[in-house]
Amino acid sequence: MSKLVIEQPDGSNRDLASAERRSAILHATLELLAARGLHQTKIADIVRESGASIGSIYHHFGSREGVFYALYIETFELCFAELRTAVLPSTTAREGIRGLADTYLRWVEQHPARATFIYDVSQGDILRSFLPEIAAFKGAFYTEIFAWMQPFIAAGEIIALPPWAYDAIMMGPAHEFARRWLGGQRELPMAAAREIIADSIWRAMQPATS
Repeated sequence: MSKLVIEQPDGSNRDLASAERRSAILHATLELLAARGLHQTKIADIVRESGASIGSIYHHFGSREGVFYALYIETFELCFAELRTAVLPSTTAREGIRGLADTYLRWVEQHPARATFIYDVSQGDILRSFLPEIAAFKGAFYTEIFAWMQPFIAAGEIIALPPWAYDAIMMGPAHEFARRWLGGQRELPMAAAREIIADSIWRAMQPATS
């Protein structure tokens, strides 16, 4: 892993330099997580890998947990951007519902280190103090998805369910396969799994026909 050297900002570029320093620390942390795992990545490792001072890390993130929280949000911002692009312009229910799971699994395949991190850090108490912020952040995304779904629900093209149930049905199978795939259980190629899972979710989201 290459060491990222952080230069001190000058007065005229302070905000840009600060953002670059923050980004470099997160990048270094992601590399460490991929190489060492979540619980073996300590604040001293982040200092050494990023080239930032411990004071700079605490200034930007407050704690080791704060670094992980920032990386968690950054990772989901990248993921959600792709999911929005796949779902929100869709003009049919089938296209959007299939696109959500298919795009998520493609994102996992393209970004295995980030995907592994979000699953690992979601277990246990590392992000406990950030749970309200995480809930608000994810809630804003799902509000957009549910708003896109509403006309199709009203038209009877998507089954009417409590909001919490949609997440379980639409993303549950994708999450389960992603965990298996990231854990090395790759008996099924990702491309084939994407098709099977997207089709299965779409069938589950359609109202029963008499």
